[in-house]
Amino acid sequence: MVRREIRFTVQKCNGVVTNIGKSVIYQPEVRFGGGSIKWYEDKRKEKMKKPS
Repeated sequence: MVRREIRFTVQKCNGVVTNIGKSVIYQPEVRFGGGSIKWYEDKRKEKMKKPS
């Protein structure tokens, strides 16, 4: 996993720090190595339809 975004927050109430926190959003690595993608042909669907 690759870290994409880190947010750091501090909450104050009347000038006093009440909460400190952070959040991290993880995004998986892209593993596409190029090449062609096999796509579904729509013509098959039309051939399978029964005439009414």
